[in-house]
Amino acid sequence: MKKIIILMGVLLIPVLLIVVNNIGRGRTAKDNIVFRSKLSDYNLFKGKLADLVPNDQGISYELASALFTDYADKKRAIFLPKGEKMSASDDGLPEFPNGTIIAKTFFYSAANVVKGAKLQLLETRLIINKDGQWNAATYQWNAAQDEAFLLMDSASVHVSFLDSKGVERQTNYIIPSREDCIACHRQGNHMLPIGPKIRNMNRIVHVNKEPIQQLLYLRDRGMLDLKSLSDFSALPSYDDVTRSTPVRARAYLDLNCAHCHNPKGTAYMTMLDLRYESPLNETGILLKQARMIGRMSTLGEMHMPQKGTTILHDDGISLIKTYLKSLK
Repeated sequence: MKKIIILMGVLLIPVLLIVVNNIGRGRTAKDNIVFRSKLSDYNLFKGKLADLVPNDQGISYELASALFTDYADKKRAIFLPKGEKMSASDDGLPEFPNGTIIAKTFFYSAANVVKGAKLQLLETRLIINKDGQWNAATYQWNAAQDEAFLLMDSASVHVSFLDSKGVERQTNYIIPSREDCIACHRQGNHMLPIGPKIRNMNRIVHVNKEPIQQLLYLRDRGMLDLKSLSDFSALPSYDDVTRSTPVRARAYLDLNCAHCHNPKGTAYMTMLDLRYESPLNETGILLKQARMIGRMSTLGEMHMPQKGTTILHDDGISLIKTYLKSLK
């Protein structure tokens, strides 16, 4: 009897921890701001809007590993209130001041929708911090590529482009609705940014064609309170073939899957925790290898990730397959 009680405790404790971590799930707070009807209404970019040059309160940033979105490129920028800074205390998200705006624009550089255009701008996603609450909205770029308008629902745009290997592809690119944004950004009953964690911004970037450590650059620009770079780790790029398969695969899963597959994410009941920092024996990967690769390799309702992709990511699938085989 004692052994049975102990066994039941071992089985039930993880479930109870998940339930406690997810009290209030599904009651994500309503927006505490009113989103403006046009992207230009925010005055985030100076000069021609489509050039996406941040204003004096903004700065562009890059990630070591990024979300795959049908081979679309992205331009990212963080805008802080005048005189305010982000604060870094660990490898996770920095502390963002009230009024922070994070903007991410999706585009295809090989498109030719407008004669002479270098980019086909599709959407700009904004996530805005108001009194400690994050609010998300999506703006769709018009055909003239001179303005983006607030979307109240999802939208589909037919695109033709060259992928990373120069292969011509076509798809109906899906711009997410607010509910889609919440599905990925929700942690418990809160919304949070996903990409700009300290470890994912801890990389070399090029500014005026010169290589520079990005966190130090943000510090020197007065955007980030950073005491010592040695206090933080660096997430590898999953495209960096000089790195080992396990670290590349875990970085890929972190950026493409872990925002939902973690104890506070929307897919918490799957018992998969795909965060980069989670020890392998606590992730559930060893138990669910076949299901993971099956969902990644299938389009339609069963495809993973469920949001943001209509095309299989061949390189990503190959990487994860190789990694999972190495675990057997």
